Amino acid sequence: MMDQSPLLDLDGRRKKQAKQGHRVLCLFDSRKAAIIVNVIALALYIIFFVLAAIIMPPNVWMIVFFTISVLFYVTVIVGACSFRHCAVLTALIWEVIVLVLNIIWVSTFDWNAVHDSNRTNTIIAVTVLFVWRLLVLYADGTFVHETRKGIMTKDTRSREAYFCCCNV
Repeated sequence: MMDQSPLLDLDGRRKKQAKQGHRVLCLFDSRKAAIIVNVIALALYIIFFVLAAIIMPPNVWMIVFFTISVLFYVTVIVGACSFRHCAVLTALIWEVIVLVLNIIWVSTFDWNAVHDSNRTNTIIAVTVLFVWRLLVLYADGTFVHETRKGIMTKDTRSREAYFCCCNV
């Protein structure tokens, strides 16, 4: 009679280890979340820049911040694809700085200078930008935390992979 002990792997098959990492928004593992959220943030940021340029002429600082932010979004995407938490951490620090600068800009902006018809659209665009920046901070912070702890690495990728629809 064969022993049915769950501690022994008699058939030579490995049991899949349980996921140790976090599920970002219950949808993705931290790596996929960092990549997907930053791709969407990059697209939203480009759209926001174009809309802002239509409403008011861009100044030098706006162009500089836009260019640096785009470079950091690309850095996060590349860094998450190659499991480099330092690249994502650097972009995370930039994201916090830009969030603070955006809060200062919104609080000092002359909202009366915007026409009534564009004011609502501008407020909606700025709100979406703020909410998405917070989501980027969450996804990037989770990825940095998990890679620094050794939870999400190239070796543990198969264990940590998660996607809401098909769990791959």
